[in-house]
Amino acid sequence: MNARTESETPRAAADAEPSTDYAALRRDPEYAELNRALLDLVPAGSGPSVLDLGCGDGAVSERLLLRDPSLSLVGADPEPSLLDAARSRLGDRARFVVGDAASVSRLFPPDSFDTVVLANCIHLVPDLGEALDAIGRVLTGGGRLVFNSAFYSGAETTADLPLYAELVGTARRVARTRGLPLARSAAGRPPGLRRSAGDYRTALDAGGFTGVVTTEREFTLGRRFLAALCATPMFAAAALPGIDRRIAAELLTEALESQYARAPFTITRRCVYFSAVRSSTVRSTAVRP
Repeated sequence: MNARTESETPRAAADAEPSTDYAALRRDPEYAELNRALLDLVPAGSGPSVLDLGCGDGAVSERLLLRDPSLSLVGADPEPSLLDAARSRLGDRARFVVGDAASVSRLFPPDSFDTVVLANCIHLVPDLGEALDAIGRVLTGGGRLVFNSAFYSGAETTADLPLYAELVGTARRVARTRGLPLARSAAGRPPGLRRSAGDYRTALDAGGFTGVVTTEREFTLGRRFLAALCATPMFAAAALPGIDRRIAAELLTEALESQYARAPFTITRRCVYFSAVRSSTVRSTAVRP
């Protein structure tokens, strides 16, 4: 536990309104740093054609184009409203299409991209083997896949687990006092949250990727990150299963405000980074953690 006094007031933790997507989390400067580090894995001059998969509102696409305006960049995301925001952000500097990781081999011809980037969203992919197979088909031979995740088995430090437990436990107690039924299990919890860094490496090997390089970095994160995290469907559904996500996010935010009022704190979270190269011959079989 990284308990320390911060200059921010606890009230601000409650000011982040629950959003219907991950936009609040993407706007958090500490969260943005996780993805800035990812872009260091995209070598300059690595190839002119880039797919930003799970591009959301285009924040990472914009950073890629700032690094190299000559890129031919395509963004894909399953949420049309986020793609509208990406188009407003980037105009005709990039092309955006509706699609998820498993659908890219149907959306694009083989060998379409020199680089595929998934910025902190691979944990939302339900079938990792299927997705890596599809990505391998649209990458050129020798093309590079880079991705990261701050939401995997092992991301939380042992010292910080009591903080998460207190936050979720408080929200659940309030939910029960208000007569809100909690489900026994989080049916909407993304399966990727249970994957480990080792699971990702195993899947890359099975999917025909070579030259796999992985690193883990630790980040100190404050109240803005936690407030934005409470508003995400991923965290709200996992913490308070069976409760409407917006109500769940409000309960979690209230619990966070109370927790900060008693003792302001930060947390340390790990983020894992992967870089891998598509071999000339991609195997079609893959494990599915």
